[in-house]
Amino acid sequence: MRFTAPPGWRRIPPVTRALLALVVSGYLLWLAWPLAAAWLVLAPRAVLAGQVWRLLTYALVSASITGVLFDLLMTWSLGGAIEPRWGSRRFAWFVVSATALAGALGLLVGGGAGLAPTVLALIFAWMLEGPSQPVSLFGLFPMTRLGLAILALVFVVFSELESTRSLPRLLFVLGGLPVSWLFTRGFRGGGPRFPRIRNPFRRRRFTVVDGGSDSRVH
Repeated sequence: MRFTAPPGWRRIPPVTRALLALVVSGYLLWLAWPLAAAWLVLAPRAVLAGQVWRLLTYALVSASITGVLFDLLMTWSLGGAIEPRWGSRRFAWFVVSATALAGALGLLVGGGAGLAPTVLALIFAWMLEGPSQPVSLFGLFPMTRLGLAILALVFVVFSELESTRSLPRLLFVLGGLPVSWLFTRGFRGGGPRFPRIRNPFRRRRFTVVDGGSDSRVH
């Protein structure tokens, strides 16, 4: 039996593709093994006790199929549009930074779970690159990027309020928005610059030269 990837899967940029796979895996883990998934959610006492991975892994755990489908749709459509322009390295730093900042703020309001803060940061980064550019929602409703971002913000905020009944939790949901501004408008509009990380396992390129009669030259 040979596994066949979904149509267009290989054309999705690598960081976006990995994020989609991780979110689906986290949701399946929550369904199949809730006790294991509980080690990933954002719990303030656990983080302060040294389980710092929760500042990132909380984004992979969600118990709502509606929320997961919305997150997957936004990540696939917007991540696939932004990552090729920014480059995978810069986009990966954006995802990690937005997730970590929202996680740190979430410690102040009792924790949380789900990809909503990261997705909202992604939506606003996409919007800030061209607020007045026209888009079409589901191919039926013409609007601008700013209008779509506001619509997504309302959807995410009311979904959070419906599930938690807590206004302070909005600090967690909106926690990644400063990263959106930093990566699109900060540092004189060009966003932060990240040094290239040298990969020690990368093969070095070399040129084969014909040595003629000298067999020692290759």
